[in-house]
Amino acid sequence: MIDLTDARILITGGAGFIGSHLTKKLLSCGCRVTVLDDFSTGKEHNLAPFADNPSFRLIRGDIRDLECCRKAACQMDYILHEAARGSVPRSIKNPAATFAVNANGFSNIIT
Repeated sequence: MIDLTDARILITGGAGFIGSHLTKKLLSCGCRVTVLDDFSTGKEHNLAPFADNPSFRLIRGDIRDLECCRKAACQMDYILHEAARGSVPRSIKNPAATFAVNANGFSNIIT
């Protein structure tokens, strides 16, 4: 098993259901967790339990912003990319925005 104690982990979309549960688990394993979220679908109350944890850091930002992604990912050991624009009806209504978040945002994270 990999020892993640003190591992620096970035979770994009960390205010969402899955991201916030990953945050909880990783903090309990001794990781240093940074969450990058724009709160377009994620909820602040999902992260409230971690606000006073010195191993937790929140960055309010958008994965479509390359510079924000670069700053967030700097010196991270791992990145768990959970940020995405879901919903088929929303993607049909605004395919360009969905592509910008899901494709270009992903590209920003791995750049």
